[in-house]
Amino acid sequence: MSSPFTAADPAPRPGPGPEPDPAGPQPSRGRVVGIGEALIRLTTPGHLRLEQAGTLEVSVGGAELNALIALAQLGYSTEFVTRLPDNPLGRRVAEHARRFGVGVSAAWETDGRQGLYFVEPGAQPRATEVLYDRAGSAACGLAPGQVDWAATLADARALHSTGITCALGQGPEDALAEAFSHAREAGVTTSFDLNHRSRLWSPDRAAAAFRRMAPLADVIFASAHDLALVLGRTGEPDRLAQEFRALAGGPVVVLRDSTRPAPDRVRVQVTVVADTAVTGAPAEAEVVDAFGAGDVAAAAYLAAALAGTDAAMAAGVAARACAHMHTVPGDGWVLRAGELDPDYGDGRRILR
Repeated sequence: MSSPFTAADPAPRPGPGPEPDPAGPQPSRGRVVGIGEALIRLTTPGHLRLEQAGTLEVSVGGAELNALIALAQLGYSTEFVTRLPDNPLGRRVAEHARRFGVGVSAAWETDGRQGLYFVEPGAQPRATEVLYDRAGSAACGLAPGQVDWAATLADARALHSTGITCALGQGPEDALAEAFSHAREAGVTTSFDLNHRSRLWSPDRAAAAFRRMAPLADVIFASAHDLALVLGRTGEPDRLAQEFRALAGGPVVVLRDSTRPAPDRVRVQVTVVADTAVTGAPAEAEVVDAFGAGDVAAAAYLAAALAGTDAAMAAGVAARACAHMHTVPGDGWVLRAGELDPDYGDGRRILR
């Protein structure tokens, strides 16, 4: 069975910009807006630790931007609402977004700073580690009243963000609540990935923010760990999701489950929990870089759901997209037409 959608033809590619389409611009499947923070990512080469590294690989990441990049790959028009410092690092973030076809609606701060995060790739039994340096960044200045949401959401089909934005501080959390409230009033689908980051804030603060945001969301993306954090107990993921739905007023909950059948492989399965729970076909991949995979899964599910795809197929596509992202270095997803089809490549390691 083929995917219910394919990459935009041609897919935006890293480099100076997307290659021109000889057939002319392709119609958009709709417009999706995201709000949050993008970061400069600094990765140690190989498996060096920060104490050892003499060089760092520079790229751009951030959950909301990663999801918008994925949606752009899948043919949606996208716009990223954020705050950036008016300096080379802020411009690097904006250029990265635009390179992948994502529009940028940024408030530029003259004296602002750009959030950073450092990545030390691990090797079993040593885990990959992330060190954040984002306190006081320009995006921490997000606050209510800064964005004309009626204009920004005009013709939008969905508004997406994550719990990471709430973790930046009370101002960003309030801004996100304002944005979601406007979207709900305008009939725009609201999409929220809990995406708990334990190194950014305490469990109590995270749970409180998630409980506040959940009733404003039509679609919630979560892991079983995220749900247990909010509910204060562990249990079967499907039951946790139903209990969370009751607490939040009935949003669709999309559960991601990633396991490692081998140290260098990942198995992804996605379950959509509404009145009933529907699990899609699993997908496996060789792991090159796990960053951004959950963001891509959320984007792929949202793209499929907006296209009217049934829950089982949408869950399967989300799992395949998530697995595929594990094979792509960096946070920005690069997808080529046909690569999400289950029979792509007929199992061959080299296509030639």
